[in-house]
Amino acid sequence: MLAGAHAAAAPGAAHATPASADPAISETLTTSVLRAVTMRSGTRATIAYRADDTAGGIVTVDLLVTTRTGHVVRTLAREVSVVAGVDQTWRGRIRLRPGLYRIVAHARDLTGRSEISAESTGLRMRPPLPPLVPTARARRAAFTWAARRAGQVAVAVVDSRGHLYGYRAWRPYLSASVVKAMLLVAYLRTHKSVSAAMRFALTRMIVSSDNDAADAVYRSVGPRGLTHLARTAHMHGFHASSSWIVCRITAADMARFFRDMERYLPPRHRRFANQLLSHISAYQRWGIPVAAEPRGYRVYFKPGWLGAWVLASEAGRLERGRVCLGLAVLTDDNPTSTYGRDTIAGVTARLLQR
Repeated sequence: MLAGAHAAAAPGAAHATPASADPAISETLTTSVLRAVTMRSGTRATIAYRADDTAGGIVTVDLLVTTRTGHVVRTLAREVSVVAGVDQTWRGRIRLRPGLYRIVAHARDLTGRSEISAESTGLRMRPPLPPLVPTARARRAAFTWAARRAGQVAVAVVDSRGHLYGYRAWRPYLSASVVKAMLLVAYLRTHKSVSAAMRFALTRMIVSSDNDAADAVYRSVGPRGLTHLARTAHMHGFHASSSWIVCRITAADMARFFRDMERYLPPRHRRFANQLLSHISAYQRWGIPVAAEPRGYRVYFKPGWLGAWVLASEAGRLERGRVCLGLAVLTDDNPTSTYGRDTIAGVTARLLQR
C-alpha cells in the first residue's frame, strides 16, 4: 500500500471494516497519518495523525505500526481520546529492526462505530548510529599530545559517524609510500582483470612496500590516473608528481580516502585490496596497528617513510563491529629514527581510549 492510499480498517488491524452497511453512517469517520517518518531505531519520533468525523465530537484512537502487509508489530497508543477533525501528535521512541513499515490510526466513536477508511503512511527505520569513536575527550587528548611532539605532525580522523576532525590536517607532506594505496586503487579501478604478473607486483608494492613494483604500477597509472582518483575521492590537497614518492598529500585527504576506499574499488577487486592492506609485512606494522590491534580493531593501512625515518607517516581504515574509522598521522623532521613511529602510535592510542 502506498502513502495516501485508502483501505478499509478495523481497530487493532491494518485495514478497517465498516461498522455498518448504511453509507450515511459508515462513511462519516476516517483516520489519517499525516506525514511519512524516517528515523533511527531507539531515537525519538514525532507522528502527526487525525480522525475526521462529520458528526464531530470525541473519538478514541489506536496508533499502530504494521508491516507493509498489515501485520501489527507495535502499538504506539491505545484508546486515546481525541477531538475529531483536530491534528494530533504522538511523541516517543520506536525500537524496530531496520526496514520499511506503515503507520496507521484506527478510531471508534462513543457508540463503537469504526472508521470506514484509514490512510496510512510510511515509516523507514534506519540502523542505529554506531558508538561514537573517538569521543570529544579522546580527540582533545590526541591533538594536544600531537601538538607537543617535536617536528611536524598532522592528524586527521573520520569518526565512526562520518565526521572529520584534525590537527593541521590540511598541511601538505611528501607522500612517500603512503601513496601506494592510491596506486593500488587507481590500477584496480581501470582493469577488469589482473594478470598474475601484475597481481604479484601489486602484492609486492603493498605488503613489502617494494619500490620497483611501485614504479611498474606507476608507469601504468601515471600522474593522470592518480589525479583522476583524487578528484573522484574529493581529495582537494593532493598533487601528483612525475615520481610517486614525492606526490603531495594531506592527513585530511588520506583519512577520508582510507575510510571510504571500498567505495572507489570495483566489487570484484575489494577482497584482493583488503587482503593486501591487512597483511603488511611484520617489520612495517608500527604506529597505527601497534595501538589499534590490541584494542580489537582490524586495520587496513599503508605506512611510508623517507631517509632515516625523518619522515614517517601512516594512513588506514580501522574496523571493529559497527565502528569504522579513517585515520592519517603524517610526521616530518623527526629527531630520531623511532620518534615518528612513536608519535603515530601515541596519537592512535589516545584517539581510541574509552
